[in-house]
Amino acid sequence: MSSNSESVEEILGYQSAILDTVADGIVCIDATGVITTFNKAAEAIFGYDADEVVGQKINMLMPMSHARHHDSYLANYASSGKAKLIGTRPEVEGKRKSGEIFPIEVGLTEASYQGRKIFVGVVRDITERKRVERLKSEFIAAVNHELRTPLTSIAGPLALIQSGKLGPLSPVAQKSAEIAMRNCNRLTVLINDLLDFEQTSSGKAQFDLQSYEVHELVSRAVQDNATEAEGRGVILSVLQETVYDCIRVDRARLLQVIGNLLSNALKFSEAGSEVWVGAECFEGRIRISVADRGIGIAREHHDRIFQRFTQVDSSATRRAGGTGLGLAISKQLTEQMGGEIGFESELERGSTFWVIFPVAPSVMAAAAE
Repeated sequence: MSSNSESVEEILGYQSAILDTVADGIVCIDATGVITTFNKAAEAIFGYDADEVVGQKINMLMPMSHARHHDSYLANYASSGKAKLIGTRPEVEGKRKSGEIFPIEVGLTEASYQGRKIFVGVVRDITERKRVERLKSEFIAAVNHELRTPLTSIAGPLALIQSGKLGPLSPVAQKSAEIAMRNCNRLTVLINDLLDFEQTSSGKAQFDLQSYEVHELVSRAVQDNATEAEGRGVILSVLQETVYDCIRVDRARLLQVIGNLLSNALKFSEAGSEVWVGAECFEGRIRISVADRGIGIAREHHDRIFQRFTQVDSSATRRAGGTGLGLAISKQLTEQMGGEIGFESELERGSTFWVIFPVAPSVMAAAAE
C-alpha cells in the first residue's frame, strides 16, 4: 500500500512540476465550478497562492458581472451538453486578489478523469497587449486628425500655386513649388497607407463582395496606372488573353491591390522597358499577374517581402521610395477577400506578382441569385 501511495504522490509531484513550468496560468475546475488546480503562473497572474483558491469556486477570480452568471452556465451545460465557450479563446475580465479588474484571454477545454468532467482554462494576462492596442488606436487617430486634415489644407493651395492660377512663378519658385507638392503627395501616401494597414490588420476593413468580370477589372487597373507609367517612361501592356470569367471581390479593394503591384513594378523598371498585366483561368481559379523585367528580388529577401515596412536594401529601392506597407496591405486585403497572393522573382531578371481568386458566378447569374 505504501508503495502505491508513494507512486501516486510521485505522479502528482511530477504533474505539478510540469504545470509550474508553463508560462500561462493553468486553472482547472470540476463540474460544479470548484477549483482543483492552480499553477505558479496562475498565482502570479491573480495574486493568490494555490492554497487560497483550491477548493473555492472559480467565481472568486471573476468580476461580479461575470461571476453571477457562471454557475448558471455550468448548469445549462450539464443539462444540455451545449457549450458556448469550450474550444474557444475568449477575451474576458479577471479579478486579482487586490480587487483589480484586468483583461485576460482564456483557452477553454474539457477533459475527463476517472469518469468525472474537468474543465481546463489556460489563462493569459493581456493587460500589456490591450495597452499597446490602445496606444496604436490613439496614434492612428492622431495621424488621421492631426496630420491628414492639415495636409489636405496645404495640398490644395499648393496645387493652385504650382499651376500658376494665382500668378506666374519664377523658375526657382516653380521648382520649389514642385518639390513641396511632391513631398506633400508622399506624406499623403504614407498617411493613407498607415490608416489602411491599421484597418486591415485590426479586421476593421469593410468589404462589398460582388461578382466582377476579370477583363474589366484588369482594364480599369491599367487605365488607373497609365499616367504613372507614362511619367516613368515605362510601357504598360495587357497580355492578349481576355478572361471574361468573374471573381467575387470588393472592386475598389482589388483595384487597390493591383495598383500596388503595378506601382511596384513601375518603380523598379527602367525607362523604355515594359510591364505586363495579364489574367488566366485554370482549375476553376483566376490568376491576375503583374510582370516586369526590373531589378528583381534576391532569394534571401523572398520571405520578408509581404512583411510591413519591408524594403529590399539597395540603392534602387531607396531611389524608388515608398512606405514599405503596400505589399503588406495587398496581402491582407487579398486574403480577407478569400484570395491568395504570391510572387516569383530573380535578381536582375525581374518579378511576377500575382493574386488568385476562385471563379465566381457571372454578373447576371449573381444578380439573378
